Amino acid sequence: MKKISLLVAMIFILASSGFVLAGPKDKASGKKSKWEMEESTISKLDLTEEQREKIGVLRESFQKEITPLRSQAFEKKVEIRLLWKQIKLDPAKIKSLEKEIHSLMGQLREKSTDYRLAFRSILTPEQASKFVALIGARDQHHRKSGDGQGGTK
Repeated sequence: MKKISLLVAMIFILASSGFVLAGPKDKASGKKSKWEMEESTISKLDLTEEQREKIGVLRESFQKEITPLRSQAFEKKVEIRLLWKQIKLDPAKIKSLEKEIHSLMGQLREKSTDYRLAFRSILTPEQASKFVALIGARDQHHRKSGDGQGGTK
């Protein structure tokens, strides 16, 4: 009976994960998504049409690469939460899932770094300098406002 309820819970959570991953959060609160904030910053860089196209292709490629990784990480996190709620714990399974989650998160960080490096390589030195200044100002504003999104891009 426990296995059936666990299976039903997993199916429900996995089915609903598509809604979670479908789009930016906080639409109701009026907060901008990461892409909207990036677009706001990018619009101040006076990019050429060619640069805009390259960045668009880069962003699309990045999204295609990270979406399955984010989905897998989400599923593993759900699975590990369910394992921790069991009366009889399976330490080997928990440790194995933790390793998988850490690996997926590492892959996501690596993809993000690759994206950021590629993005910066598209900019001229003047645009890169302006970009760094804009990001610094944005991050400083976020730290002052206390919204918890300051720090890295």
